[in-house]
Amino acid sequence: MSQQKPKKTDETVLLLGRSLFSNDIDSLLNTIKQKIIRPKETLVVYTPNPEQIVLAQKDNKFSQVLNKGDILIPDGVGVVLASKILSLWHNKPAVKTRIAGVDLVKKLLGLAGENNWKVLLLGGKGYDKGLHHVWNSGIAKETKLSLIWESGYEDISQPSKEEESDIQSLIKKTKPDVVFVAFGAPWQELWLDEHRELLSNSGVKLGMAVGGSFDMLFGKIKRAPLFMRAMGLEWLYRLIQEPWRWRRQLQLFVFMGLVLREIIKPKTK
Repeated sequence: MSQQKPKKTDETVLLLGRSLFSNDIDSLLNTIKQKIIRPKETLVVYTPNPEQIVLAQKDNKFSQVLNKGDILIPDGVGVVLASKILSLWHNKPAVKTRIAGVDLVKKLLGLAGENNWKVLLLGGKGYDKGLHHVWNSGIAKETKLSLIWESGYEDISQPSKEEESDIQSLIKKTKPDVVFVAFGAPWQELWLDEHRELLSNSGVKLGMAVGGSFDMLFGKIKRAPLFMRAMGLEWLYRLIQEPWRWRRQLQLFVFMGLVLREIIKPKTK
């Protein structure tokens, strides 16, 4: 299989084989608005962080899928720092700022409410008891947002034919405008890629991999205080709440190795 080449545009910066959006979140929202005014097919957004970039180096299929995403946002302070380091070394543009997936989801929920869009959330557990958090938080308050949640699959790595049929029927019946997928990487990205035709044929404007964003929006996990976010320590705050994630944090060392390898490569003109 030939490697899918990253898409370089005026709004993106290349980093370790990925074309990442490089502007603030309001510019990103405007870009998304422009792309979904009269969509011919579903716009797909991924949120790569250092862990996912490492996974993509090992998994060619996942690498291909990431590069087929229409927009990749830098969801991870490590991604931004790596970009700035490499930009100094190679004298190339750097990613300007981190865009947290949860912040983009909030913006998109607001946009959906303003336009009376249906939003389908696939994945996650226990969200039926937390939907009121979205309204109480002001994200959807006094709007016409229609939010539907469906857990989707018992085991996303081994979906049954019945589960797959139920999901397809749900999408065809409800015809959501936005679909957020919370299966965790790489499953959420693979699912979006494999179901692009279904989403486009059902009139879905936007599909986005959201990871654990709804855990925060629904109040299952507390988000880091603003000062910790500003210091780039949101990952640490989440690790304190979910200590089992420490093994995943080890991938940061592998990511650092990838950055170092990029530094020692001969500079290209």
